[in-house]
Amino acid sequence: MHLHMSMSFPHLRFIIMLSALLLVSGCVRFAGPDLGGQALRDETEKLSLQQAQQAFLRADYSTAVQLLNRFLRMHPESPRSLEVRWWLARAYQKTGRLPSAVEHLRYLADAPTWNVYQTDARYRAAQLEERLGKSMADGAGKGVLLPLGSIQTPADVDLALSESRDIAGDTILLDVPCRVDGVPSDSRQSFSFDAMRSAVEHLHFREKAVYLGVTLRCLGQFARESDSNKWKDWVYDPSSGTLRRSSYYSLHLGGYQAFLVKWFSRLRDLPLTGVVIRNEVPVGLSEGFNPLAVRLFSREFDVAFDPVRMFSDARTVFPADFESVVRLPAVFWKWAGWKARERLRIIRSLVQTLRVRLPHLEFGVTLHPQSVTAPVRGLIHFAEDWGDVAREPFDIFLIKVEGPDPTVVHSISQGSSPEWSEKNDGATAVAEMVEHLGKPERIWTIMALRSGSNYRQSPMLPEGVGRLYERPAVP
Repeated sequence: MHLHMSMSFPHLRFIIMLSALLLVSGCVRFAGPDLGGQALRDETEKLSLQQAQQAFLRADYSTAVQLLNRFLRMHPESPRSLEVRWWLARAYQKTGRLPSAVEHLRYLADAPTWNVYQTDARYRAAQLEERLGKSMADGAGKGVLLPLGSIQTPADVDLALSESRDIAGDTILLDVPCRVDGVPSDSRQSFSFDAMRSAVEHLHFREKAVYLGVTLRCLGQFARESDSNKWKDWVYDPSSGTLRRSSYYSLHLGGYQAFLVKWFSRLRDLPLTGVVIRNEVPVGLSEGFNPLAVRLFSREFDVAFDPVRMFSDARTVFPADFESVVRLPAVFWKWAGWKARERLRIIRSLVQTLRVRLPHLEFGVTLHPQSVTAPVRGLIHFAEDWGDVAREPFDIFLIKVEGPDPTVVHSISQGSSPEWSEKNDGATAVAEMVEHLGKPERIWTIMALRSGSNYRQSPMLPEGVGRLYERPAVP
């Protein structure tokens, strides 16, 4: 006590002030934001979500489910939790666990505050709930393929659906017309993005699952003319024995690839279920010879590749039609294989980019039947390698089936191996695809109706395979 009282007043004041400063500074450090820790947590969350997304894009949906659930456990208060639930719902749907998918979609749809996934989540939840409520006896899905060039107004949509009422389908594939030098190949009808938006929104209001079908080599028709002209591919012309500019566009060109990403990004606000990459204008035997592709091929195989010299060689027999025998030098077969692999690589890269930008969409791809039943024909005439395509993480595979022939699939189921013909090629291909994939629900047939046939006449197909009935364009 005596020691304390003997301490001078200035010293005592200094000690009190120092203690107060230490206390205040300590409190500030304790209560203030830990900026370093917050940045670390943000980076950890970002990496965790990226790992899950990569698993999803690889079609490793089980791993994606595990990673996304772990994210929700580890970061329950994360601002990314809504995005995580969106991916988790899609991953659950891919693994067939529809009740779990609905649970997370309903969480997003019924959230008290608005979120970017809310509208789509509400629609998808209703779709899945309807599927869950249906009996398995209802069979495979049905739908209609409608050419967008013949649909200009909601009244046109209603008329098309009314004329297709026999199939009572809930899936619509809207096919974007492919113009040749500004003229639609199958229809003289005009096309606009606004008309497409109107059709999609009207079908969505009618509770249809809407897919958009596009042929990538045709979409340059919607670019500025100054850009589209420089993206044109090159084709060999047998009559003149020279290369000339094609009417279609080269997927190899970086500028055209960037344009495709930008064009698809415009679909962000449309209530679409998915996008189908079609191959209605294939890179056939004589197309695809743009200088960049030729240069890349020559560099990879260390050959001096000259398409004109190859086709003008006396030993080369240029086929007059699809069924003609092809005699071409060894370098052509290397070129054909490389062209198919490159086309698939470019499509894969595009789809991976779009899955990140448009995570709510499914992605499908069409195949020609000959690519499955006659791989060499598919390679030459369509630049398709079915084995490679099947290994890619597409959600659905579509294939055209020409006309009814119930005996074909029956004979396959009995273990026989029928000879190839145009009549049975589609049904045979479907059976082979089902056996290879093991998931018939991932396969949709496009039933091309011949004159005089109706919607009820269609070949017997393996159980679970979907059917889209193609309506011709309105004249």
